[in-house]
Amino acid sequence: MAGQKQLSERDRAEIVDVINAVAFILDSRGYDRLGEVFAPDMLFENPGRLKADGLDNVIAAFKGFASPAISHFITNTILSTDDAGTVRALSKALSIRQDKSLVAAEYSDVMTRTDQGWRIASRSIKALG
Repeated sequence: MAGQKQLSERDRAEIVDVINAVAFILDSRGYDRLGEVFAPDMLFENPGRLKADGLDNVIAAFKGFASPAISHFITNTILSTDDAGTVRALSKALSIRQDKSLVAAEYSDVMTRTDQGWRIASRSIKALG
């Protein structure tokens, strides 16, 4: 991955922790805690399911789901940086839905460093299969 050495091991660990924390927050329905992982001006896109601009709108959208997934698993995260220093994360994800079906997806995140630590500035989800 281009520029990957620009990230320290500490940054890499913190970024992966933030990405993994999303699953725990969603699974506990702790939507008001999404500011711990998402930037205030974040963009969230899950085609056919959710598109929201800004943290408050993302929180409202999750609170509005009639039947949210009951369990999220995020794995195989790869981090990269470009020449401008933009940090991107690509992860595989599995979600168990209320009807017990299993859904596979790919998360494409752009990360940003804030005064509170690393946050997800944008997340685009692509369904797999």
